[in-house]
Amino acid sequence: MIKQIVFFTLLSLMSYFAKAQLKTPKKSSVDNYCQCEKTYINADTSKEDNGGFKILKIGYQMALIDMSIIKGSCWDFVNEVYHRSGFADAKETIFRSHKKGSFAPSSMVQPGDWIYHINHQFNNSEHSAIFICWKDFEKKIAITLSYAGGNKNLPGHYGEYHLDNIYSIFRPKN
Repeated sequence: MIKQIVFFTLLSLMSYFAKAQLKTPKKSSVDNYCQCEKTYINADTSKEDNGGFKILKIGYQMALIDMSIIKGSCWDFVNEVYHRSGFADAKETIFRSHKKGSFAPSSMVQPGDWIYHINHQFNNSEHSAIFICWKDFEKKIAITLSYAGGNKNLPGHYGEYHLDNIYSIFRPKN
């Protein structure tokens, strides 16, 4: 029970920081809220070794608490989160394709998954990120944790992405 309380507290903080970093419209409507809490209510948090939970916890710690700098690419940052979580070599392929498609169904992705997707906000380039939750499932708008890449001297960050082109999904193997 204590682990579940800690888990939901962590999720609330993640949601708060994700919202603080997003550029959302100022009008007040249901669409302005991230659906993270609803996503996690159905997650299996009863297992102590829940891989997705560990990924989210370590990623949060690295990005917002320690503000760890992992210079390199977006891939390097996500790989380091998985490494520090103990899943560097313990992940399974859920879906794999190519940048040009086919693309994974949105319902396939889960919190903590390592996703490869087309970054529509940055020249339709390839991007690696950790899936956090759907902000708007129907419009395929999600919150992810990632790093800008380019060897920038910045920690990872939470951001809003249009995820209609996920071409690979990897998940921690328990």
